[in-house]
Amino acid sequence: MSQQVSQSAKGSQYQIDFKHAEWSETKSEKERSDYVWTHTKDGRILLSNSFCNEFQEQSLDILAKNTFSTVDELTVVQQDYLTFQNREAYRLQGRGKVDGVQVGLILLNTRRNNCYFDFVSITPMAPAKKSREDFENFLKAVKFK
Repeated sequence: MSQQVSQSAKGSQYQIDFKHAEWSETKSEKERSDYVWTHTKDGRILLSNSFCNEFQEQSLDILAKNTFSTVDELTVVQQDYLTFQNREAYRLQGRGKVDGVQVGLILLNTRRNNCYFDFVSITPMAPAKKSREDFENFLKAVKFK
């Protein structure tokens, strides 16, 4: 029996065209994320990941909590199922510590065409309203093919 290998859906099944003056797209060789943007003034991060042929059995809420399993002192502020681009999705908002720094976190995950997608905002505790607005604009820039 052959084992399916996880692969990214970047380019083949989705793209993100997120262009805003205060955000810079970044990518390093070590990063697993498909897309990463960093706010040039305050260090906020927006990123997306995709995994095809993986994570099809677990519920979206469990996968969301697993994504933040390494966050210390995680406090979930809001969590709910919703629809994102005509697919079931799960959104989790919270706060905790990453490498000792207090951060705000937002995650939205979904599945489509045998791929799992997560979109994440990591914010040093800054104005939460602006972070939510930027995250919403980031989600609007997602284009599935």
